[in-house]
Amino acid sequence: MTERGEFTRKFDRDVLHDASAEAEERDVQRRRLAAEDAALEAEFLKVLNVLEHRGGWLRERFPRMREPKSVDFRGRRFEFADAGGTIVGWIEFRTRLSDSQQAIVIESFMQLDDVFARRYDYVSFPKDHVNLDRSRRFVESKLLEFAGPYQDRYGASAPR
Repeated sequence: MTERGEFTRKFDRDVLHDASAEAEERDVQRRRLAAEDAALEAEFLKVLNVLEHRGGWLRERFPRMREPKSVDFRGRRFEFADAGGTIVGWIEFRTRLSDSQQAIVIESFMQLDDVFARRYDYVSFPKDHVNLDRSRRFVESKLLEFAGPYQDRYGASAPR
């Protein structure tokens, strides 16, 4: 039997009292939700790939930078140490679905001891289309905002 359309299922269920139409509707809804979840996960993956790329890039430039083994959010945290190995600053990027469930939000949190207190910024995208270039520019701008002051204060040539 071929799958009935939405109107046909509703007609069969409500007018003809066909129980199979209701079961078919549940199955269609389940498949639709699974497809939406897979598409949403693909959008999150775009952002996580940008963070993965920049994580490697940061490791090359800042040998004292490290990442925690695990975090309790979807995203990345980069911790920066001084010459003695003490963590003096961090920047993290969190990705999540907005409260309204209509957008993907990329949040940036950062803090650098003796330079600036905790800072926060975010950018959001429709949940069905993360603009890869705009998300990359956001991440890069936050890394520049953090890395300049870190290098000035704690870099290899900075006064101790």
